[in-house]
Order: sequence, then structure tokens, then C-alpha cells
Amino acid sequence: MQPNSGKTTSGLAWVENGRLRVADPDPGGAPAKIRPVDEVEVFVQGVKITGETEVTGSSNVILRPVEQLPQISFRFQVSKDDLEAYVILEVKDGVRYMLKDTEPSPVLQLAVESETIPARVEPQVIIEGAQKAGIRFGLDTQACHMVCAEKPAKPVLIASGIPPTPGQDGKLEFAVPLEKVVELPLDEIRIDFRSSIRIPDVRAGQTIAVKRQAIPGLPGKGVSGKTLHPKKPRDPGLRAGKGVELKQERELLFAVATTSGWPRYNESSGIVEVDEVYYHRGDVDLSSGNLRTSGSIEIAGNVFEGMRVESEGNQIITGTVTDAELNAWGSVTIRGNVFKSRISAGKDVRWLHKLNDLLSNVEESLVRIMEIRALDKRLAEEAENGDENQVPDMITVSDSEVLFDYFRQLIVSLGALYKEDLSQLPQEIVRRILSTRKKIAGRDSGVYHRAQALEEDISHVRSWIDYELSRGESDIVLPYVQSSYLEASRDIIVTGQGALYSNLSAGRAVKIAGSPGIVRGGEVTASELIQVNQAGGRGSATTILRVSEKGRIIAGTIFPNTTIILGRLKARTENPLESVEIRIVEDRLVISGRSGPVAMDT
Repeated sequence: MQPNSGKTTSGLAWVENGRLRVADPDPGGAPAKIRPVDEVEVFVQGVKITGETEVTGSSNVILRPVEQLPQISFRFQVSKDDLEAYVILEVKDGVRYMLKDTEPSPVLQLAVESETIPARVEPQVIIEGAQKAGIRFGLDTQACHMVCAEKPAKPVLIASGIPPTPGQDGKLEFAVPLEKVVELPLDEIRIDFRSSIRIPDVRAGQTIAVKRQAIPGLPGKGVSGKTLHPKKPRDPGLRAGKGVELKQERELLFAVATTSGWPRYNESSGIVEVDEVYYHRGDVDLSSGNLRTSGSIEIAGNVFEGMRVESEGNQIITGTVTDAELNAWGSVTIRGNVFKSRISAGKDVRWLHKLNDLLSNVEESLVRIMEIRALDKRLAEEAENGDENQVPDMITVSDSEVLFDYFRQLIVSLGALYKEDLSQLPQEIVRRILSTRKKIAGRDSGVYHRAQALEEDISHVRSWIDYELSRGESDIVLPYVQSSYLEASRDIIVTGQGALYSNLSAGRAVKIAGSPGIVRGGEVTASELIQVNQAGGRGSATTILRVSEKGRIIAGTIFPNTTIILGRLKARTENPLESVEIRIVEDRLVISGRSGPVAMDT
């Protein structure tokens, strides 16, 4: 490009093929000027210019278009749980500027055109950067390639760890309530609130709690390569305290009561225990409801009208008992007075005696079978030793008629036992009894082997029956009773004023040992002994003292109009008797007093 051939008064400058051209002015004319732009660096005489500058043909002018290189940066972000790693890519493309040709002009305004320089990221750079940043596990190389190709503005997941597998928490479930429970039947119009409250209670052999053991989780691995441990599963404690044993069955742990009574659980220690005594603080009334426990019970209060207390163990009441009912398999001790109430101490073991008789039949058959086995063994040994001539004419090994007769008796006795209602027995005893059915029916074994297989179970049942029968010896101890009914399997002991207008019945003895120790009105019955300070009174109320034929009556004073019964013999006093002992001697009632024995008319 050439400047105009006419007369020039000013200098001209232009760009041609990317180079600066300058035409000097005529003499007296102004030199050309160059005006720089941001995209081109202009150096005149080695100095970078920033504003409009004159140039001539002799000026050393350098035009240097700016080139901005691509900008690439990245950083990594790892999650707090070490399970995820992200790359955050920051990319800016570069730009290259080029001079555009211009027309000659006294003031040259540089013009440029541009082209983009794409930013390029190599996947290997990302991979190596991740490793240097501590990402050593679970790196996704495909994600790294995708980041380099697409250059997204958002964080991209490039590594994933393996999370730990959580375990399963242990679970503790209680098979019996540990707090008082109110049961209100919805299908009844009238509700007896006295019987709607249940206190915690458990029987021996009953399951109290079941624990499903905690299952630990499996470890994982973080993107850093570190092992990620699972959270420790919750494992509720379950330890055996008094009256409890633990039984493991696969993944289940059972807490089983070894005694009857009040179940308790301490969450902090994990101890479950059974206290044989339930402690009731306060009175027994509508607010507490009737009380029933399989163990013993202590009541720090009174028992009021219409209430009932039942226990399979002992009872201790610190207050008075009024118009109430007390039933205990064990003994009953009352520190207050008793009015218009019914009190029973001692287990009703009549059904247990029947079970005892049935078991005795089984035991007898087993004994006979084992005796025959021992005899057979002895005869066989003597035969081997050549003592056949000395063997008495008794049951021989080949004579099985007697053996099978006893075996049939054993089967019949067991059958009678199976027919009984076993629902009142502990689960373990029921299991022992029923297991004999399978053992006695074993067809792959002989009579002796089957009979011997029963011995352990029968022995276990025998021990339990003997223990339960021994628990039937129970007493009633109280200071004073009026207008009530008392029944004890062993003794009734009145330690205070006495018994007025009440019926007292004891399996062994009734002792009115307090002061003044009066029995007046009602009936006193005992098997072996009635001991009283004063019996009867001067009023019209009849007092009856009754013992068995072998029993005796000891009294400080017996007032007139007192009926005395010993077995089949009966008499009524017409005069006061002092310091006497009454018994049967040669089928006659004999009164032994200070003046010697005297026969009494009946």
C-alpha cells in the first residue's frame, strides 16, 4: 500500500502485511503519529509507549501483538468421611492477537484481530496431582479423562472409597413387665380396679429377658487408603444377678429366673436379678390394687377393706389388716392387729401329693426292673465262673415274663402321669416328664436301656416334688385377731392380746402365748397342740378347742361353757379349770392339773 502521490504536508503511517510503514512529511509538515492499543505493545526507540507518539521513517518502531497463554489450575477436595474426592478445575483459554492492515493516516490507530488458544489438560496430570494430594484409593481414571475433555465448571467426583458396613445393634426385650401394669378389659362393663393392677412378677424357670447379640460391622476404606472402622453397634448389657442364669442359644441370650419373685433390671450395670421379696412401700388399697407375687412380699403399711394379697412365698405386714384376704404359700407375719379378715398360710399341696403318688409308682417299677437287671448280671457272671450248681432256682436270664410285667407296669404308670394336668408345673419339670415318653418308646434299645434312660429325668422330678412338699410347712404369727378366719399348714402363734370370735385352724399347733393370751368365741383347731393362757369367758359366746386324738390342750384358765374336742371325744366345761393339760388316756379325756389327773365326762 502506497501513500497518495499528491503533495504531502504531514507524515503518514500505516500497517501493511503486519509491518509498520511510515512516510515522512514534507518540510514543515507534521510527522505521523501512532496511537497504541492494549492488544499490541509498541516500542519506539526501545521505549514502550502508552500514548499517541510521533514517528518518522527513521524511528525504530517495534509492534509486538500481545499473546495470552491458556490458564489452567486445579485443586482437590476430600469429604470429611474420606469416602469421596472431587477435582475442581479452573481453565481459561488463551488468545493470540495479530495486526490488521490499515490505510495510511497521519494518526495511525492500530487494529487487531484475534484467535483463541485452547487450554489443554492432560489426564495424567490430574491423576498424578490426585496421588500427590493423598488420594490413593478408588481413583476413577475415566472421570479424570472426562474432566480433561469437558472441562466442567463444577466439582467432579474422581474417587470413591468403600464405606464401612454398619453392624446391627443388640436388642434387649423383656418377656415380663418390670413396672406395675394396669390391665383394663375393654369388653367388660364393670371393672374391678383392685384386680386390674399387676406388680412385676416371675416364676422360677420363666424367661425374663431375651437379648439379640450385637453384630459388628465390616471395615471400609477411604480414598486416602486408610481403613474406615464402622461405628460400634449399641450392645445393651445383660448380666446375671441373684436368682437369674443366662442361657445362650445361637445368637440369642436368655435371662432365666432360677427363683420366683420380683424381677429387676439395672440399665447402667446391665444386671437382671430376681429378688425373692417384693417390697411394697405404703398401704394396700385401691391405689395399689391387689398384690400378687410368685415370691415373698413385705408391706410397709396397712391392708384395707376389700383388698387381697397373694404370694407363693412369705408375707410380712407391718400395719393392720382390716376386712381383707391374705393367701401365702409361705408364712404370714403381721405386726399390727387383724379384723374381719381371712388369712391362709401354706401351700395347697393336695394336687402335689397326687403327683407324688403317681411318680412313686413309676419309681417302684424302675427299681424292680433295675433289680432284675442286677440279678441277671450276677447270674451271668456266676455261669461264666462255672457256678451253675450253686445258682438258686430264681429268675433266670431267659425268664423274661417278670421283667416285661414290670415294664408294662412302668408304661401304665407313666401313662397315668402324662394324663395329669401339668400346667401348674415349671416348664423344666414338664419337659423332663414329657421327655420320658420318647425314651420309653425307643425301639432300637432293650428294656433295660430304656428304663435306665428314664432315671435322670425321674430323679430330677422327684427332687422338685420333695422340695415343694417341704415348702408346705407355714405359720401365721400376729399379735391380735378378731372376727377373722385363720388357717396355717403348721402353726398359728398369737403373741399379743389373743383371738376373739375367730376361727383358727393349724396343721400342727395353735399357741396363744401373749398377754393376756385370750381365746374367746369361735373355734380353735390343731392337730397336735393348743396352748392358751385363757380360753372362753364369762359371757354366752361358745368357745371350741379341737385337737386330734393324739393331740393335747394346755391352758392357764378354761372358763365354763368351753367345748373341748379331742378326736371323737367331746366335753363342755361347767366349772373353771386352772393350769390344766387335757389329753386322751385309754379312750377317756384326762385333765392333768395341780391336784393330779382327773377323767372328764364326755
